[in-house]
Amino acid sequence: MVFGIADSVIFGSAWAAPELRALFDEEARTRGWLSILAALVETQAEFDLVPKDAARAVAATCRNTKVDSTFLAEVAAGRERTGHSTAGLIDTIARRCPRETGEWFYVGATVQDVTDTWTMGALRAAHALILSDLQAVDASLRGLARKHRDTPMIGRTHGQHGLPMTFGLKVAGWGAELGRHQQRLEAVRARLGVVQLCGGVGSVSSLGPRGLGVQTRFAERLGMRVPEISWTASRDVFAEWCALLALVCGTADRIGKEVYNLARTEIRELSEGTSTATISSITMPHKRNPEIAESLGTLARAVRHHAGAMLEGMAHEHERDGRTWKGEWYDVPAATVLGGTAVGLLRQMLDGLEVHPERMRHNLEATGGSAFSEAVMLTLAARAGKQTAHRLVSEAAGKARSSGQSFREAVLGSEAIRKYLSEEELMAAFSVDRALGQCGAIVDAWLANSDVIEEESSR
Repeated sequence: MVFGIADSVIFGSAWAAPELRALFDEEARTRGWLSILAALVETQAEFDLVPKDAARAVAATCRNTKVDSTFLAEVAAGRERTGHSTAGLIDTIARRCPRETGEWFYVGATVQDVTDTWTMGALRAAHALILSDLQAVDASLRGLARKHRDTPMIGRTHGQHGLPMTFGLKVAGWGAELGRHQQRLEAVRARLGVVQLCGGVGSVSSLGPRGLGVQTRFAERLGMRVPEISWTASRDVFAEWCALLALVCGTADRIGKEVYNLARTEIRELSEGTSTATISSITMPHKRNPEIAESLGTLARAVRHHAGAMLEGMAHEHERDGRTWKGEWYDVPAATVLGGTAVGLLRQMLDGLEVHPERMRHNLEATGGSAFSEAVMLTLAARAGKQTAHRLVSEAAGKARSSGQSFREAVLGSEAIRKYLSEEELMAAFSVDRALGQCGAIVDAWLANSDVIEEESSR
């Protein structure tokens, strides 16, 4: 599979996790096709569509042929000569079959029967790898949420300081979103691992009067399932898969952006973990760049591109449309490898994430108490009414900004506010614990629900 920079010996591991890439490389794909074709000819022999001796010889040739550079070059030459996707493979294997048994290789199946069946099998394997990484991410997030259930920090809206919250609440928000993606991945599992083998237009006519039986036995041999109906023109499952990867990567990118922003020098609430060998900048040795967070954004953009192409491809023409279908040969593996790599990087980032509670507390208090404006307003509203309270607190905030006073000083010095509340009552409104509201209870509820989901998924 050609991924450009992801195929680089130097840079490839930053784009394509080796275990995912191995599922889709040229040799793996070709061996997969040959395994499928071996299962096909053996199944056809069971139904007397192919001579049994010939089927054994063809199947043995498929399984024992060494898929190396010489073999691939021979197949490539045949494809270039004929212009057909698998004619080169057919000729190359047929020449290796003993006597005239090669005549029975690749009988009654279309190119799409083979490629769709192989892609489904590869996606099933990729699904297991990606889900495993997501489950590890979930474990990391639960650990962070427990540890920082009560770690106060400033919540930000529109890029500005908002109200106090806890880092545990932020983490729980990430975890809840990724938990929904795990549920989506569990749901799509039932639609993966389905063979094609439906023939030219979906009628299964090439497999004889017992064609549906051949189809069923073929699926059994491969450990896969039979289709409800031909899906040569129905590309919704591949589109769903890529769209789901785009969703997962969207969340990974959101988390990465948060780490990126909270690692800014003037904020420094989070840092990516680094080793002593890590180099962030060749010219600025002091830097600790959020490399993984940035990579998550890059990979997410690429996956969205491939997902968009798959959604475009759902408008298939008639019973087969090569423009769309052959585009999947690039987009589905690329989205899978890039998306799965992003999940693996997210796992790595969270496992090594450094949290700086002292900086969170410092930033929370940096504006002189303005983060407690809601608490002051609500306390005042009980005496003066909400609209009056909002006006008076807004005036105090404006005075603080223009005079250089802290918000707390402006509130305590406001005669209009002090008409309703004593200094003791006002100071109580600046309590961090009070301002955190239900953060701890919300984190506890998410953790409890997450534990239940984990138990159910492990059964």
